[in-house]
Amino acid sequence: MRCKLRAASIDDAQALARIARDVLPEGWTEASLAATLARAEAMALVTEPLCGFVLGWRIADVAEILTLAVRDEARGQGLGRALVVELLEQLRSDGARSVSLEVRSSNVAALALYASLGFTRAGVRPAYYRDGEDALVLGAAL
Repeated sequence: MRCKLRAASIDDAQALARIARDVLPEGWTEASLAATLARAEAMALVTEPLCGFVLGWRIADVAEILTLAVRDEARGQGLGRALVVELLEQLRSDGARSVSLEVRSSNVAALALYASLGFTRAGVRPAYYRDGEDALVLGAAL
């Protein structure tokens, strides 16, 4: 599947919520996505056609990737990597010098993706997710 990337807007919140509901066990709702997208420091990208998105923000020179989601049928095609790489580039261009994120300790594919992009383990958040699974905190210099 060949996709283009574009900036997400608050108008995308409903579609992003559908993707999140299908592939993320965390509680991203249309309201929480819209509220985050409305923040001045938010940066978000979506694929066209809409099968994945990444959401982050930058405050001063520190950035955070809040969530990344790609529909099951679109996985394995490099969309997650493309979304993250472009977001990192935009964050860097916007003045971020470092970025962090949390990822499920069992998410082998995400851990491999982030490691290949230079992220290293910075800590653990025990029982971070609603189901009690730990989150690994990863970070990278930009």
